[in-house]
Amino acid sequence: MMEVAYFCEWEKRPKSNHCPSIPLACAWSCRNLVAFTTDLKNEEDEKGTHHMVHIIDTEHPWDVYSIYSGHAEVITCLEWDQSGSRLLSADGDGQIKCWAMTDHLVNSWETSLGSAVDGDPIVALSWLHNGVKLALHVKICRSAPEQGS
Repeated sequence: MMEVAYFCEWEKRPKSNHCPSIPLACAWSCRNLVAFTTDLKNEEDEKGTHHMVHIIDTEHPWDVYSIYSGHAEVITCLEWDQSGSRLLSADGDGQIKCWAMTDHLVNSWETSLGSAVDGDPIVALSWLHNGVKLALHVKICRSAPEQGS
């Protein structure tokens, strides 16, 4: 028979802080970074909701970096770029933000660009990849010996 050696009970938040009926967005990058959203109600303001983006490295899932997104509406889409170092977020009011790593650090993000399609909800995002990559091999060639000197 086994005995319980350790028991952990997490503090439960009041249900008023959670917004479980809102669909949340998530995206997985090629660097094994996972971005996901949460919406938390502001306790001081009954109408205020914080739209958060959280980023975790799957190799260190206990370290979660949370970003206050500044989106006014629910975040509907997240999309990583091909390198996994930039993230697009869009909301139900047409706001789009581009987040980039600061100094290649997973725990440091800043919004670098933004755009708006006012009043139109964004339902999908995608990065345009042209697929063109150049591989250059530079060879040092000796010049031909000069003639007639």
